Amino acid sequence: MKRTILALALLLALFAAACGADDAGDTTVTTQAPGTTAPPDGPARMLLMVTNEGGFLPLEVALNQAPAFTLLTDGTLIFQGATPAIFPGALLPSLQRVTLTADQMKDIRVLIDAIGLPDITDYVNDDANNFVADASSTVATYVDDAGVSHRMSVYALGLQQDMPDELANLALLRDKLDTFSFEGPAGEPYASDKLIVRVLEGGNFGAEFEDVRPWDFNFEPGDEPIQMPDIPCQVLEGDAAEAARALLVDATQVTQWEHASGTFTVLARDLMLGEDGCEPR
Repeated sequence: MKRTILALALLLALFAAACGADDAGDTTVTTQAPGTTAPPDGPARMLLMVTNEGGFLPLEVALNQAPAFTLLTDGTLIFQGATPAIFPGALLPSLQRVTLTADQMKDIRVLIDAIGLPDITDYVNDDANNFVADASSTVATYVDDAGVSHRMSVYALGLQQDMPDELANLALLRDKLDTFSFEGPAGEPYASDKLIVRVLEGGNFGAEFEDVRPWDFNFEPGDEPIQMPDIPCQVLEGDAAEAARALLVDATQVTQWEHASGTFTVLARDLMLGEDGCEPR
């Protein structure tokens, strides 16, 4: 961990030195330190996404998980809000957004470089499989200024002994995002204009949780066999997404929908900017 702190401190020192050199010299000098590349002109896009994948979770929970953090180039940080410890909980994941400061964005970009994300394509570390069971993998996806994705997946991040620098910095990045999401002004509710919707057959949770509603969606449940990985899935946009959201806004994890062809469970969550829709994670 000492090596990790030293490596991060060195990067921060280099950044400070570069900025000082710019201030002291001619005003035409615009060189930026590594990790502080300004976002390109144009609309905001995904810069970084951190997800938790796998682990010992019920199918309905695993399929309906939103990314833990989605950071856009304009500083918008979208994250999962506090979830009440009750069952059944709300069906739609509660999402919040805050805007990071320029200094916070610099911290994140320095850590992206310290991890080495710009230099990898698809790195997987599952060394902790040898001593940790049923944990999830932390997956960080960074999109560079050219639009190229760089993906790093680490199983049971933080539970390893003597983590190498890149893993320790990834754990630090995750902790930074968590801190930034709650230390500043209160977040605002977030909803995208697209929903990922999946339909599962049945889903009986017992009479004490009975909540059966008529199928009033403007789409039909899929006819294909309900077997992994062929679970019916679609992305709803615009008015179609808003109509579905209106039906789902007060639905819970046990709500079922009665259609002429049977009873179904509908899963839905917001599609994040930069996600591939129904592609399995």
